[in-house]
Amino acid sequence: MTNDRGVTATELRYAIALTVAPKDLARLKRLDFLQHGHFAPHLVTSTYYDTPDLALKDRALALSVRQHGRQLVETLEGVDRFGGGTAETPVWQTPVTRAAPDLAPLAKIEAVREIAEAKPRLRPLFTCQLRRTRTVFEPEGAAVALSFDEGMIRTRDGRKLAVLEVELQLEQGGYQAVFDLARALSTAASMRVELRSTAARGYELAARKDAAEPPATVRYGRVRLDRRMSAEEALAAILRRCLAHMLVNDQAARVGEEEGVHQMRVALRRLRVALNLFHKLLPEEQRAWILGEVRWLTDRLGKARNWDVFGILVARVRDAFPEDDDIKMLAQAINHERRGAYGALRKVLASRRYTQFSLGLMSIIETRAWRRPGALETSILQVSRLGHLADSLIEERYRKARKRAKQFVRLGAQGRHKLRIALKKMRYAADSFEAIYGRKQVRKYEKRLEALQDDLGLLNDIVTAEKLIRSLPKPTEKAVAIDRAAALVRGWCGHLAAACEPRLDKRLKRFRAAKPFWRRPAKA
Repeated sequence: MTNDRGVTATELRYAIALTVAPKDLARLKRLDFLQHGHFAPHLVTSTYYDTPDLALKDRALALSVRQHGRQLVETLEGVDRFGGGTAETPVWQTPVTRAAPDLAPLAKIEAVREIAEAKPRLRPLFTCQLRRTRTVFEPEGAAVALSFDEGMIRTRDGRKLAVLEVELQLEQGGYQAVFDLARALSTAASMRVELRSTAARGYELAARKDAAEPPATVRYGRVRLDRRMSAEEALAAILRRCLAHMLVNDQAARVGEEEGVHQMRVALRRLRVALNLFHKLLPEEQRAWILGEVRWLTDRLGKARNWDVFGILVARVRDAFPEDDDIKMLAQAINHERRGAYGALRKVLASRRYTQFSLGLMSIIETRAWRRPGALETSILQVSRLGHLADSLIEERYRKARKRAKQFVRLGAQGRHKLRIALKKMRYAADSFEAIYGRKQVRKYEKRLEALQDDLGLLNDIVTAEKLIRSLPKPTEKAVAIDRAAALVRGWCGHLAAACEPRLDKRLKRFRAAKPFWRRPAKA
């Protein structure tokens, strides 16, 4: 169907991509269950355009002209800025007679109209050229287009990014067909879920200052929620965002970027909080499986993160004593352990278990696998309005945090750690529901929690540092120097902890005095 200006009616596409090593691609094509399909190779070249000020990108859109044989098609697609935050991608297409973009046929689309009316100069940003080998896999009642893509994204100044992946696009039937095929492929070869579209990767490549720049890290961002939406819709949106947050940062973690590891840990903590918030919606076996995989991955990330934090702490001491050779030797020993932890982490992130966890969670979210026939109480909860549920969920975590805070004077290191976790759970819960209360009042409240968490986090880092000092291998010829440096670090940590106590008392009082925003009339 086309409108009066020739634009194909909006198509909602669901597709996932799995990156694969070159040595595995040919082997995947030879899998027995794919041999009934007819693989048709062809060349696809797509050039992406935007205005000089990237007006389309700012509206989460990507415009390209694709050449496939003699066919030229102009395509406008939605690009989730976060990478995978939505289940389906809207796509508009129109045939063109020359290899140049034209916004006029797309002007009926509200997000494009203002740009088109300004008659901007569109410029090419990057080109993606792929050798695509495609077939259609047809399990019972479904059809999934299976494409093996080999090629390159190339910017106008010559920077390049290789593309080697398998794309699975749902053409007919339910989402489960895509996930069943994806799991079968990932069992046969080491693969990685890639949530960023070709356009998103191209924009990221074009924004880099040089080709050697490490992959970008991404913060959690905001989840679009509405007070009137169902609890089930909210659960799916939050889980999807947590998963996307984890996956979009794993490339940075693989190359040893500290912030990539940190953001992955944040994603997993938020995922765990969401599972606890909505635990009544999820069957126990599903929730137990997800939490088990989260614990496994968090543990592996935690080992790398602990050495990162310890290294930062020691760097502060080293700045104060730049000529101290003992501190330099301790820093070298920490870096050695850190490299080992990151090496182990890379193996985990390249493992089939990590990919299967990602696909398994995606499948649960998109197929709504938590729905249970005959479970009346759960069914009612699934369709319940989010607003009142959010109020009660945040209130529950607030009371738990306040209860722990009242006993603060008597709390030891473990008790303070539990208070920090309780505050973090409350902050993540509030942050998850920010859209239904209003950013201003939620952020004002969260700032008090963050300041308190930072101080409690510093005390926890000091406790962790002591454990790492004791676990640090000490070669005989370096043992005395490392012990001397450790004594200096302990003294420094003691100074930091003493300075932290007065601030903690003040911030705890501010937390107790803060007015709970969720008890006020919320936005309609």
